[in-house]
Amino acid sequence: MQRRFLWGGEADSRKIAWVNWKTVCLPKAKGGLGIKDLRTFNTTLLGKWRWDLFYIQQEPWAKVLQSKYGGWRALEEGSSGSKDSAWWKDLIKTQQLQRNIPLKRETIWKVGGGDRIKFWEDLWTNTDLSLRDKFPRLYQISCHQQQTIQQLGTITNSGWE
Repeated sequence: MQRRFLWGGEADSRKIAWVNWKTVCLPKAKGGLGIKDLRTFNTTLLGKWRWDLFYIQQEPWAKVLQSKYGGWRALEEGSSGSKDSAWWKDLIKTQQLQRNIPLKRETIWKVGGGDRIKFWEDLWTNTDLSLRDKFPRLYQISCHQQQTIQQLGTITNSGWE
């Protein structure tokens, strides 16, 4: 729609775009038209939803998403069903596209009580690999593959055991 507005054309035909879309989306001070890139804007909003879903889990909307789709854990695993809403599918797609963006790379886990972090699967040890990927043979023989940190140890005065 934005393209047709700028360059003209009908629904079934397109006219030549004389300027690169990235240039059009630049601020006016940098030679662009200051038009918002809707794909980037949508991806950013979906990223904010992901962030809120992880950090504000007690809100009613987050509880609904937890019960209907599996919440933030389902997003991390990228699991979706055939009856998921288009919005949820977009959220999963955005999660997969943003795996290597700086926000994802620079975010570290705060273990807390360890009740939400899976011991083997999640990246909680400040490395680029999960314990499952770092120690595949141990993971294979483990009887506790789906357990959280809280389920596999206790916090004592000397630390986690």
